[in-house]
Amino acid sequence: MRCFQVILCCLALLLSEQGYAQETAAVEEAPVRASESAEDLVQAWQNAWRRTPKLVTIGAVLTTKNGDTDYEARIKQLGEKTFSNREWTEYWKEQAATSAAVVPVVSEERAAVARAWGVLASDKVENQEKYFSAIQLERDALEDRMEVSFEAVISDVSAPEVVSSSNAYERRASLIDDLADRIALQRTRLAETGSTLGFIERQLASEEIVISAVAADLGLAKRELEIAQQGLSLAVHTTFWTEVSALASRKVEEIGHELDMSRARERSRKIEGALAGSQLEFRKVRISELQAEMDSMTGVGTLVDALRQTAMEWLSQRAWQAVLSLLLVFLGMKLALRGMRRGVDMVLSRADDNSEVEDEGDLRRNTLADVFSSVAKMAIYVLAGLIALEQIGVNTSPILGSVAILGLAISFGSQNLVRDVVNGFFILLENQFSVGDVISVNGATGTVERITIRSTWIREMNGDLHTVPNGSIAMVSNLTRGWARVTLDIGVGYESNLGQVEQVVNEVGATMYAAEEWKVVLEETPSWIGVTELADSSVTIRCQVKVTSGNQWAVGRELNRRLKLAFDEAGIEIPYPQQVVRHVGSP
Repeated sequence: MRCFQVILCCLALLLSEQGYAQETAAVEEAPVRASESAEDLVQAWQNAWRRTPKLVTIGAVLTTKNGDTDYEARIKQLGEKTFSNREWTEYWKEQAATSAAVVPVVSEERAAVARAWGVLASDKVENQEKYFSAIQLERDALEDRMEVSFEAVISDVSAPEVVSSSNAYERRASLIDDLADRIALQRTRLAETGSTLGFIERQLASEEIVISAVAADLGLAKRELEIAQQGLSLAVHTTFWTEVSALASRKVEEIGHELDMSRARERSRKIEGALAGSQLEFRKVRISELQAEMDSMTGVGTLVDALRQTAMEWLSQRAWQAVLSLLLVFLGMKLALRGMRRGVDMVLSRADDNSEVEDEGDLRRNTLADVFSSVAKMAIYVLAGLIALEQIGVNTSPILGSVAILGLAISFGSQNLVRDVVNGFFILLENQFSVGDVISVNGATGTVERITIRSTWIREMNGDLHTVPNGSIAMVSNLTRGWARVTLDIGVGYESNLGQVEQVVNEVGATMYAAEEWKVVLEETPSWIGVTELADSSVTIRCQVKVTSGNQWAVGRELNRRLKLAFDEAGIEIPYPQQVVRHVGSP
């Protein structure tokens, strides 16, 4: 509607300039229409002026309870200021348009006031751009500052705790670590100080623009007050100009206060900038000093000196402790091995069924004692090594943890080994066989040469040596335990007198039992048992004798020799295998 009125006024002015002399009949009516149009336009201007937006000032920088700047609240405050300035920009653009529409249709004095108001409105619109520039600059600085604050991780580094018992080498390493931490801290704070200084410089640039804009705004408010006073002097629309004058007065006061605050902020920013600059220089100098101290501490000379001092301190303070500890471990090992051997002898003597045979008991005790002694020595050596490492200052906790993990892994990955060890332990404990016994196990027969907690070594008669894991031994035959029996099956001819054969066999047995060299190994007289088989070409008889363990093979060989000689002397035939061939139809 207002735009339509402005167009009508312009058309009326154009018609009045071009056709004033030709339209004399309308001269009396034109002032009336112009007056009506002027009042409408003035009223539209006044109504537009009264629709003022909310006035938002930048104000002071918000701080938290800890004294830190609340960046998010400040950014929100700047956003509200930006929105308010946009409304004021549109407001003053409308004021410029409505005041310009009034100029052609009012008196010259009132037109001068309207023109002054339009120029003021245009200057107001132009001054708003300064606010936008300053606000955007401060918003960018605040957002960058927030990002730096989130990324910066600053932690106080306390002085290293150097206990009195630490050596020179450890103290040197602790001091080097402390210097490295302090240098890293100073560099972090240097970066933060540089960021703070950059933030302050950008804030100062924003404050300068704000001060310029607020100062211009103050001048415009004063001009607004002057225009209002000029309007009041015309005694036309006094109510309106009174309102304008009152509002302009408040603006002058508020904008003046805001200008003072902006200048105070600028002075504060400059002080903060000077402090940040001095801190920046201090951080640089401090880093140079710490780096120089770090270079001197990490040199080869300081390392050699620390090692020398550590060696001297250890020799003077802890060497005797290490020697005493190792001596005690050595004595403890001797006592443990002696007690272990006695314990093994006691257990085996109670479990031995034939304690009168000293050889087997000795072999058994020696075997078990060797096995347990090897395990005990290994454990004691490991313990002595750990004690020695503790005495020279090595932390053995990681070593023990690694050993525990390694033991767990071995227990899962070597189940066969565990089975071998357990089975070997019970073989030795139950005295199933000993070193020197002749056994048959897993298809191998021979003399036991060695028994360990994990395996058994067997030597056959032909010299082959078999190593049998104890876990694979399901059944073992001991051929030399307690006593043995020699059984001989001999074939004689069918023409032989069995009574004579029995008599010869018994006589040979009695003669052999009476011999001094064989009486010690024979537990009874070799004797006739009877006929065991009627074979194709011979009659099989059996001779049997009980002997001490381990002598059955020698007794068997000697008895075979004596029977052969006796049979030959008595004319008893030991037949060869024979076949009878019959020819059918032969004469």
